[in-house]
Amino acid sequence: MRLAIAALALSAVSIAARAEAPADAVAIGPWKVDAISKGQKFDRCTMTRTTDDGVEVRFTRDAAGLDLTMSSAKWKLGRGKSYPVELVAGSSTLQADVAASGNAVSLPVKDERFLKSLKLADGLDVKGEGATIKVALDKSAAALDRLEACYAMNGSAAERNPFVAPSGKP
Repeated sequence: MRLAIAALALSAVSIAARAEAPADAVAIGPWKVDAISKGQKFDRCTMTRTTDDGVEVRFTRDAAGLDLTMSSAKWKLGRGKSYPVELVAGSSTLQADVAASGNAVSLPVKDERFLKSLKLADGLDVKGEGATIKVALDKSAAALDRLEACYAMNGSAAERNPFVAPSGKP
């Protein structure tokens, strides 16, 4: 009997702990915003979605700023290589070189005008030498705002109290 009561009490504590745990991600339209930690330490926030062609698109916000990464299991890219691309969002165009690693490419997004266009445009075209990747930007303004809020909330939480792990809330 004591064992059964102890097991029930332990189950209740376990269920309560899970209920208090922060949600893993927040969905905003097709985007998923998530806080990522390494161990107990907050690292970055991400905003992801997959295109109709199966390309995973990820915006990452960390201490270095905003980064755009795209990956596909179908891609075979040279490690350490870079590829020229043209990014078009609305009336804004950005010429850049993306850094490759296996099946992914990435680049930092530092241009404020282009970032504003990402929030306002219906789509993002990433034009490479071989093809154009089309990314629908529905709900991107709200998702990008949530991404920034995620980083601000989790990044500053670690600075305010070094003895408490960040909440990990996206």
